[in-house]
Amino acid sequence: MRLSSATFLFATCAALALTGCDDDEPITPDAGTSTDAGTDAGSDAGTDAGTSTATVTASKPAEGESDVYPLEMYLDASGQTPLIAFRKVLTLTFSEPMDPSAARVTLHDRTDATLPARVLTGTWSEDARTLTVTVPRTEESTRPLEVSTRYALSLETLRDAAGRALSDATLDFTTGERDPALEHACTHTLINTPEAVTAGRTPFDFPPDTQTGHARYDVTLRSGEAGFGGYTGFISDPEHAEHVTLYLNQEVPTKVTNDTAGTDVASVLAPARFICAGITHTVKFTSEPGDQIHLLQFGPVASEHIQFVLERE
Repeated sequence: MRLSSATFLFATCAALALTGCDDDEPITPDAGTSTDAGTDAGSDAGTDAGTSTATVTASKPAEGESDVYPLEMYLDASGQTPLIAFRKVLTLTFSEPMDPSAARVTLHDRTDATLPARVLTGTWSEDARTLTVTVPRTEESTRPLEVSTRYALSLETLRDAAGRALSDATLDFTTGERDPALEHACTHTLINTPEAVTAGRTPFDFPPDTQTGHARYDVTLRSGEAGFGGYTGFISDPEHAEHVTLYLNQEVPTKVTNDTAGTDVASVLAPARFICAGITHTVKFTSEPGDQIHLLQFGPVASEHIQFVLERE
């Protein structure tokens, strides 16, 4: 089986009333790059003859996966000034323990064969069955992987515990396009201090307002028989209809009601492409103009706390 990646953003949008927040441009990370890891401490020489029966049982991305997001955003606090940085983390899990001294892999660009291959060294888990490979940004690009590009990760230098090479040793995948709006929301999860609110137990329990664009909310839900849930409020724009998105840190059943009109509002809960740890799902709906009061009903969920970034446009 063939197997198929900012000077610290001080513009946290906390001063939205003064400066606004530009949602249209992708986030550009800090200058300076991480270098590809060097060669393994161990040696691949002198391995046993024969071919290993070890196989890759799971990987991220999956073999042959398309529309893989070309980067991940994270807060790099290793220097004097924290930075929002880009990387791409790849993982491979094997059917049996592997030789932990052999951790070198090679990343090939299959779309532009003139580009040199990148040699990377991964890190093995304690049981030597899962290899994690971090792809840093390159000196030539702000991102670790290019958009709309076919890649092949060669595993030919990996060995099983007996020193035998894999019989099929390539992970193939293809990257997709970037999503500036999602990257923008990720920035808020990384640098905004959450605004803590406690959800109303019922629609009549004075639900707190959660309507500020670019804000990151930490909502304490109320306990119930089926789990945790509750209500928060949202007021629509006086003059314009708006497309509203909640970028959630977990899957949360969400119902939207126009309390002024006494009608339910169509909303869509969907998984988000993985770009940062703080966003796993989105809820999208359209609000009608006229200072109309909306209720956001969350839950039931197993967690007492949920977080989301709210964007309105």
